[in-house]
Amino acid sequence: MTTDVLIVDDSRAICMLMRRILENADMSVLEAADGRHALSVLQRIDPPACIVTEIDLPVMDGVQLIREVRENPIHAHVPIVVLTRESDDRRIDQAKAAGASCIMSKPFDIDEFLDLITPMVESARQASAYRSAC
Repeated sequence: MTTDVLIVDDSRAICMLMRRILENADMSVLEAADGRHALSVLQRIDPPACIVTEIDLPVMDGVQLIREVRENPIHAHVPIVVLTRESDDRRIDQAKAAGASCIMSKPFDIDEFLDLITPMVESARQASAYRSAC
């Protein structure tokens, strides 16, 4: 089974909340607590439909994670949603410049979050089904 969403956040509470929301919407989820762990997970799986990451992470922050994902031809196309408490506009601008697909602030609205993630997952699933049929 392919992973729909890779969640990268060092807050167990946020990871559990996002996992519950996404799994209730019939999406498969993997988690990583920091950017380095996320890169390790990405090496072991097919590209996910999207990555949801915080900016402020231990070991490797979200901006560096975005840069490294964008430099990897296998994962460069994966949409990256930044879901953050970050209030420093410079850090948000760095995430955008690194290749973030969009930025959402915490706390977040569940319906808006699902409205953003669902089309990404559906598009990836359709592409996968098409590749399997060929």
